[in-house]
Amino acid sequence: MTAMAVETSAHTETGKTLFTIWAEGFAATGESQTAWQLNESPIQAETLDDAVRQYSFSSDSRHLFRRHKDGTWTYWGCRLFDNEADARGAFG
Repeated sequence: MTAMAVETSAHTETGKTLFTIWAEGFAATGESQTAWQLNESPIQAETLDDAVRQYSFSSDSRHLFRRHKDGTWTYWGCRLFDNEADARGAFG
């Protein structure tokens, strides 16, 4: 995914990782938002790509998720990350 940083998530007994998905902030048409966390509970997956797929498929807003050709994900046009620091570093 975008800006793959050092994992800050824990590994499970199955060898999978517990992911927290973060979106970068935005400023557009008079609205703004700093980086925010999408999932309330960690998602067990092998990769961030798998975690975002799981989360997006179960979301009522699944149509707002997009996987780009380079493998990165966005939600409502905001890039997704596996940690808060990278999301805030990308845009607030």
